[in-house]
Amino acid sequence: MVASLEPLIKGIEVNYRGIFQKNLAKRIGGDIVYVAHLGGKTGFSNGRYSDAPERNGIPCKYFAYVSSVSEEELEAICGAKMDISQADVSVVLDDAMVKGVEPWGWHGIRPINEKVREGGTLLVVSKKKPEELLKFVARQPFNYNIAILPGDSSFAGLWVYKDDLTDVRVLGAIAAIDPDIIHIQQVEEYVAKKYGANRVQAVRDAYNSLIIKEVTPQEGIDWPHQIPELPKWHEFKEGIAVPAVERRFSLGPRGQSRNLHFKRGTTKSLRPVVRFDLCVKCTLCWIECPDECFDPTPDGLYDVHYEYCTGCGKCAEVCPVKECIIMVDELRFDNDASPWKAYKENPVSYIKWAEEKKGQERIIHQVVTGRGLEVKTVENPIPPKVKE
Repeated sequence: MVASLEPLIKGIEVNYRGIFQKNLAKRIGGDIVYVAHLGGKTGFSNGRYSDAPERNGIPCKYFAYVSSVSEEELEAICGAKMDISQADVSVVLDDAMVKGVEPWGWHGIRPINEKVREGGTLLVVSKKKPEELLKFVARQPFNYNIAILPGDSSFAGLWVYKDDLTDVRVLGAIAAIDPDIIHIQQVEEYVAKKYGANRVQAVRDAYNSLIIKEVTPQEGIDWPHQIPELPKWHEFKEGIAVPAVERRFSLGPRGQSRNLHFKRGTTKSLRPVVRFDLCVKCTLCWIECPDECFDPTPDGLYDVHYEYCTGCGKCAEVCPVKECIIMVDELRFDNDASPWKAYKENPVSYIKWAEEKKGQERIIHQVVTGRGLEVKTVENPIPPKVKE
């Protein structure tokens, strides 16, 4: 009986950045349920973790179920689930997560579209084109859709909600993708009643501005990360064994002792780009990095291990040299190779590459939380201090 009802249930997941987008994701999940009720459907939403400060930025998830079955039947089928099995719509609130996400408990790096079912939709809030995002997304053996809701990632601060209409815009986008989940008329009715009539236009604009592309099995990439399998209950060993972190240290790329099983690179939306020719070797980036991502090198510079970098921006904040360390959009990079090694191999070529990646936009974190990010434009880069 339960299995026969599962095709009648729609699943929606909301992928978000821990803490920074927690309230946003929770609001979207709850609102999906309320709008579904207006349409005569049953629904509920749930979420997991993200409450601890050390989880800043880590990919987290809210999910919701909507169906025409009774509340008791829906609860019996989905009530105990701590993750969604398949998603008809998978919402991505920060487009940098298309590069892969750390699942809960940290167990490898998984594709952002892992849960999207055949014919389902990956809905990404982004200003990029579908083709720009697909070069990071895992190939699937079936057709599905990628939808772009034009906009910036909505970040705030610790426990702060940034009210920039992203929540209601996502509701409008979901209604455009699958009216069997929530219908645009019910969305507008709900938003007008709860948030005010002035927000209804944002819903309608999102509904009309959605960019949808069908993705075939030939599009995407072969997933570069190993997909780990959690052990079955009967495969656990007796007692508790916690492998020790190997103790070592050597100058150069990736020289520090780190837990090889706890990489947090999927946390970052921005990454630091270093102009090594401008570095004055003050050591502040190395000392202040909360995740120890900087490695001392034999020449007194500091390499960056991007697989462990969380994109917090502390290094750029404390660096005393203008334009030496700049935080740059993570989606401008396709690998985590050592920047110091590239610089040593060809300084001129590296500096040119660094300036191209940096572009003219500089992202500034606001002192007061909840205000998001400020972007300013610089016109002339600092010329290189090395000769060709």
